[in-house]
Amino acid sequence: MVEASERFPQDPYLQILSAEDPYPLLHRLREEHPVHWTPMGFWFVTRHDDVKRLFNDPEDATGDRRAWEHHVPQPEGTLMRWMEDNSLFAMSRQDHARIRKLVSKAFTPRAVRRMDTQIREVVERIAAPLRGRGGEVVDLMGSFTNLVPNLVISRITGIPPGADEDRFRELAQATIAGFLPFTPPELVRKAGESFEELASWVREMCEKRRQEPQEDLVSDLLLAQEDDQTLSEDDVVGLITGIIGAGSETTAIGGMALIASLLRQPESLDRLRQDRSLISRGVHEIIRWTFGGPGGLPRYAVRDFRLRGQTIRKGQMLMLSFGGANRDPAVYENPDRLDLDREVKDLLVFGNGPHYCLGANLARQEMGCMLDALLDIVVPGSKIREAEMEFQDSGLFKRPLNLPVELGPA
Repeated sequence: MVEASERFPQDPYLQILSAEDPYPLLHRLREEHPVHWTPMGFWFVTRHDDVKRLFNDPEDATGDRRAWEHHVPQPEGTLMRWMEDNSLFAMSRQDHARIRKLVSKAFTPRAVRRMDTQIREVVERIAAPLRGRGGEVVDLMGSFTNLVPNLVISRITGIPPGADEDRFRELAQATIAGFLPFTPPELVRKAGESFEELASWVREMCEKRRQEPQEDLVSDLLLAQEDDQTLSEDDVVGLITGIIGAGSETTAIGGMALIASLLRQPESLDRLRQDRSLISRGVHEIIRWTFGGPGGLPRYAVRDFRLRGQTIRKGQMLMLSFGGANRDPAVYENPDRLDLDREVKDLLVFGNGPHYCLGANLARQEMGCMLDALLDIVVPGSKIREAEMEFQDSGLFKRPLNLPVELGPA
């Protein structure tokens, strides 16, 4: 089979996909052709104001993948099909608002403080064995950033530490791949099997928590109430699965990108070591600076409409570019500069509007805690072994599989 990059060697999006540094090409595409039809069959949208609007533009676009012209429904009767038909994106506006309101009831100040404690305990448990290993080569993705978010979700939802926790992490990572566009069939099949096991697990937890509530998120969701309305068991299964997806794979990749970016910007890394009060605000800036490249989140046209002179047809996919939005000079001055003093506004990595990511605060807190711990691990002189990095083709993007770092001298 001839690869797309061979059939369309001059297409700017394909050049961005293969570029070591995609941002010069992204700047040019944003300036010259901000709504670009790619050879892969979707519109690539790169201006910040367009990305922001399309995240919250129900008249023109939706996050419900069933609206995609190439969508192939999951087999009837499977849990993956049930999830497609009952996700937050598939709900009516009224049901979506009801669910969001009830979920907010579970995030009480006491619950947030409990989650903060759980995050810090997990980060410390994973970080402790990595300190003082100067001169060694350590895979910080496999031994740290890949573990922390999944273990945090396990703790928050009530999975006990140990073998159950490890299995939960495996199921979470396998499940999320099934809900991404262009995922190879074998990964979709594995995702379906993993989701069956994961949902069964969550239902069993729901039954136990109804009988004996615990200090965990499943109990909080089951106890949430508003005007005599509560979340059903199906609601909780869907929400926990969504939180797993948002809070495991994406946060793991985010944590890896965070430290990889700083290792490539040693001046910023040194500054954070010297002044850790910069971490909270710095996380937002590092996310802005590093997240995206050719990546983003899809939306699907629900009707024909015009955008920047292009006619978007009903059913077509629009890929909303994080890299384009995060480095748009119309919003961020000197966007290619990593500036830890920058006050980042309108960061779109977590979406915009009613579907703004439920786990955004949790993800930011995790990444801040991870970064704080990593500052004691990647001591001065640490460097990435770039030639030893490995990637997996997950359909549209290449997912990093490791982050080999030669730690500086102890």
